[in-house]
Amino acid sequence: MKNLTLALLIVLAAIPRSYGFDYLNSYSSKAARDIGPGSCPKVYLGVSSGLENPGGLVGFQVDVPVTEWLSLGGGGGLSSWGAKVYGEARFYFSPCNRGWAIGTGISHNTGISNFNTTLSTNYGDQDVNLTLKPVTNFFISAYRFWNLGHSGHRFYLQAGYSFRLSDDYYTLNSQNVYLNATGRQEMQILAPGGLMVAVGFSFGLGGR
Repeated sequence: MKNLTLALLIVLAAIPRSYGFDYLNSYSSKAARDIGPGSCPKVYLGVSSGLENPGGLVGFQVDVPVTEWLSLGGGGGLSSWGAKVYGEARFYFSPCNRGWAIGTGISHNTGISNFNTTLSTNYGDQDVNLTLKPVTNFFISAYRFWNLGHSGHRFYLQAGYSFRLSDDYYTLNSQNVYLNATGRQEMQILAPGGLMVAVGFSFGLGGR
């Protein structure tokens, strides 16, 4: 899994160059000079989407720079496990909250009280009813930010891993049915947690 995550990071970093986005890369490397010291955006509002995206299938986010190298943020949206919210800290390796960054935080899914799906059981594949319990995850990820235009807006790619903090995350409500080993593995795949790959846009406010 570590090798897969590293490979994804390399691929994600290469995508903008392969599609002719060199100007984004060069602009990001000169962010502090081009935007101007003290003129970096004071807050970012954005949207994101992806696999195990901290903000959900489609999420909204706010990111507040504490310094040119550190920001605190959060957001939320809808996921396949109910509503989802998160909080995160990011450290940037280039000034003005650009370039490469690492982030770590906590996400929380509210769950779904009445969820129907098909899973492998002691009677074979069956339609079953479950209660999807609230789930909290710890996540860590890498980011690559590029500028969009000259107004402090950003585009980013993200890859990382989300760790589920509890193994008690569902209840099978169907009577006289239990999940076999395959069914339990299917639930592990459905539940929040695992490889993260996401893309997002954030709009800078309060800068030059």
